[in-house]
Amino acid sequence: MGEKIPAKKKGIGALNWTLLLVIGFSAQIAWVIENNWFANFLYSDFGAQLGVVTAMTICSATATTFSALFFGTLSDRIGSRKKLITWGSILWGVFTIAFGMTHYLRDSIYNNVMLIGVTIVAADTIMSFFGSMANDAGYNAWYADMMDDSNSGQIGAVAATLPVIGTLVGTLVGGMFVNSEYLTRTNPQGGYIAFFTIAGAVTILVGIASFFLLKDDPKLKPVKDGSFWHQFGSTFNFKRFVANKELALVFLTLCIFFIGYNCYFIHIMNWMNYTLGFNDPSLILGIPLVIAVLISIPFVGIINNKKVPFVAFLATALSILGCLFVFFVVGNMADSFDTENALNIAANWPCFVGIILVGIGYVIFMQSMTVWMKRLYPEEHRGQFEGIRIMFFVFFPMIAGPLLADPICRAFGEKVYQVVIDGNLKFVTGPEAQALGYDITQIAEGYLPVNELFIAAAIVTLLSLIPMYFASKLYKQRNG
Repeated sequence: MGEKIPAKKKGIGALNWTLLLVIGFSAQIAWVIENNWFANFLYSDFGAQLGVVTAMTICSATATTFSALFFGTLSDRIGSRKKLITWGSILWGVFTIAFGMTHYLRDSIYNNVMLIGVTIVAADTIMSFFGSMANDAGYNAWYADMMDDSNSGQIGAVAATLPVIGTLVGTLVGGMFVNSEYLTRTNPQGGYIAFFTIAGAVTILVGIASFFLLKDDPKLKPVKDGSFWHQFGSTFNFKRFVANKELALVFLTLCIFFIGYNCYFIHIMNWMNYTLGFNDPSLILGIPLVIAVLISIPFVGIINNKKVPFVAFLATALSILGCLFVFFVVGNMADSFDTENALNIAANWPCFVGIILVGIGYVIFMQSMTVWMKRLYPEEHRGQFEGIRIMFFVFFPMIAGPLLADPICRAFGEKVYQVVIDGNLKFVTGPEAQALGYDITQIAEGYLPVNELFIAAAIVTLLSLIPMYFASKLYKQRNG
């Protein structure tokens, strides 16, 4: 009588697995372009505009959150995720391509921070709006509809690993495009433009394929609670949200962890490229992430054995350790790195070790938290709860993280100026620029990311263990 009946295994089918992988992978490539390459493109084309990166990140987070809430509500009301994935992906791809086209405005707005800010921020914000429509309100709710006790570990692991694989592939392939002599022979930004264009075209094709191949879960039915705006506003009914104490604590853990993460990650490509001086930082990021993904595979089985809080705690500890290693070891050995040859392991091993530690922490944290929170969503409001998740996963972290990073870079960094030395873009101090014959009043100025971002990230990430502890107690009560 008291024995638990094991969950009946529920297959989702080969087509759904394929769509889960293809749609998720293409979406993560598009996100890594925004999260990594847009800021790198901005520094390369318009100068070290730290403030513009901060504004771009905050506006993007706001657009992403509103889109997830708006389309999450719409998705629940119409009982369909497919339409959002289809049309959102197509428009997402169009505006990814459009971002690269901002290069052709460079000559008319260079060194005008206000115009650069408005142009870049507007382009990125529109792209984020449609990206969230497709990915957050559509795709994430679509696979959450298919999850049950028997498959949540596998689906959650795939969904959590895809961002890392996307970061890996997007970083390595992006580096090939950006550093291609063929693509940059007539236009230094030709590699960026080609990369953005091809990635955007692939996202459009995925949207078209979804129209013909993707089907909503048969159990999904329209859920209407009064008017649209009444139902939209009910998202902010925090009494209902807080009533689910475990989910509220999980979201709070997610939020604090990603405030720390966004303190450094939005700047990591520029930190490697311009602060450490690596000609091709994509290899320093990409190769350790391959190792991180491989090491994280066994944790899928641990998650399925109802040890989610243990995995989340371990992931957080590894993330903190990785940030501390980067600050204390990488930061103090920067002068010994071989920046011309990223694959010189003997010289560059601290960079690889630091990224591996941070990468493993990120992967298994996402694996565990994805399973933990999605199994707590109320079935009839999954679309809306995806919107709430975005508030804690994107909105708050991507505002607080950059706002924390900006003054740290200004306080611990030195103002730099964009110059060209032997045909290569460099950032140098004012006296160095003047010694090279530049009028510093006529060239772009700004700040580079600093090593202190990682110690700040470690401190913030440590705080996420507080709500995680209380959430784990509720988890154990629920699972016996």
